[in-house]
Amino acid sequence: MTKPTLSVIIPMRDNVPQVWIEALAKVEGNVEFILVYPPEVPLLSNDDPRIHQITSPIRGEVLQRITALLNASGTYVLSINCDEYLYPKIEDVVVEYFQTFPNSYLFKLRQKFYPYGSQEKLLEEWQPFTNLAKIQVRRAEDRHLPTTETLQEIPICPLENKFNLLCLIKERKYHHGPHQENFDKKVWRNSLVQEQINDIVKLFTLFGPFKYVPFWCADRLLALGMQAKLYPKGLAKKGDIIGHILPFPEQFRTESNPPEFQYTTTNRRYVLAEVFPGKTIPSVWVFVELSCW
Repeated sequence: MTKPTLSVIIPMRDNVPQVWIEALAKVEGNVEFILVYPPEVPLLSNDDPRIHQITSPIRGEVLQRITALLNASGTYVLSINCDEYLYPKIEDVVVEYFQTFPNSYLFKLRQKFYPYGSQEKLLEEWQPFTNLAKIQVRRAEDRHLPTTETLQEIPICPLENKFNLLCLIKERKYHHGPHQENFDKKVWRNSLVQEQINDIVKLFTLFGPFKYVPFWCADRLLALGMQAKLYPKGLAKKGDIIGHILPFPEQFRTESNPPEFQYTTTNRRYVLAEVFPGKTIPSVWVFVELSCW
């Protein structure tokens, strides 16, 4: 295969149904898929050469996701989960978006949710998504326009906020608003991602031969780290638009986790998502306390 237009990276888990990978193979075009499994989880049967399956030496979202990203060779990269189904013509959407908005760094896919066990609905025919250039753009001042029918602008995360230790005990509010603090469900320029991945991997060395790889937090660490790197280099400034959220019809479908994977997230802490990039990118500390937009 020539250089892929899009690399889709997917951290795997136990008991993913065979029908899922069969649906993945129906995605058309010059797209590669990199699936990274936890140890001792059997690989799904597959004969599509675009689908690469890797077993991670350690279970955990950080190592599985970063292993997949280190192997991503596409011009653009998208991270999804193994309970999500992609629009078969996603490559066309990616090409059209970046042709229409050549200065964007990313765009967010529109998601539709289904309860666990909705296989028939998940596999239903997709509505075509075309003519991006004709879809109206919704800016910050266009509050009267519906977000689900327009291209909503994504500003860079607010970078001017001062660090406040109370954010470690207060209710989490910094994720509200049109800015994007998470890496997942978005198509990014892979050149930017690869630069950030190389920096993140270095952070896992504590000293000498001693390393620490957190189980969780890659999603936020990646997105915040990349946006922080844009800021000091002068490539972005406060209020800059770095991408868009697509409207419906959806470009991927998500099935709820089975009961055994329903984790409680009320008290999840994301401190390491700031500590790690903060070791080498001081400006990322401003993300610890973001305004409620």
